[in-house]
Amino acid sequence: MKGKLYGLGIGPGDPELLTLKAYRLLRLVAVVCVPKSKQENASVALDIVRPHLLEGQKVIEVVMPMHRDRQLLQDHWQQAARQVLVHLHQGQDVAFLTLGDPLFFSTYAYLLRAVVELDPGVQAETVPGITSVNAAAARLNLPLAEGTEGLAVLPHLEDMAELDTVLKTFPNVVLMKAARYSEEIVKYLEDHGLAECATLVSRCGQKGEQVVRDVRILKDTPVDYFSLMLIRQGGKS
Repeated sequence: MKGKLYGLGIGPGDPELLTLKAYRLLRLVAVVCVPKSKQENASVALDIVRPHLLEGQKVIEVVMPMHRDRQLLQDHWQQAARQVLVHLHQGQDVAFLTLGDPLFFSTYAYLLRAVVELDPGVQAETVPGITSVNAAAARLNLPLAEGTEGLAVLPHLEDMAELDTVLKTFPNVVLMKAARYSEEIVKYLEDHGLAECATLVSRCGQKGEQVVRDVRILKDTPVDYFSLMLIRQGGKS
């Protein structure tokens, strides 16, 4: 009998934001699979759950690089899927851990698709987790949206023209990976009188967490890669 694949969302980084269901399943499976961006890097997900692992549980690390080469990414997804299937075909349950939620801008979605393509008979269960977006809003005591308001979440910003279009359509906007264009974003917000409506949160729930309520200082300050910006046009963030 084949094992079952579990996609476990383990939250944004704070170990206390691991859900009870994820905690229970984490301690039931024989194999824990954790992603990392490079072969030589440590896995952030593994660091978060390490205190909860049981003696005898097997941990496998798979490389899921942050790259724009689609073929390279697919090769890594297929390789990771084969590693997981080895254990599933041995009747072992496998938990794939992912920061935030497994189906919200997560590597798990790619892994799941690759596993099912290689073996359509695999059983899979996805356990939702708290995203960095939700955690950042909670950290700020700031509603992401209220009433009939819309909310846009941008995982990648191409240019300020895209930001302009989105802000004209949605009153509430979250910019993930805001570090890339932080200076340009701040200049745009200043030019449009929106600087006081934005807040930046870096490494929410993790060691080194930082909250910047006056985003104007970011023009002269390096911004951590793991940063997001919340813009709420209805009022000051």
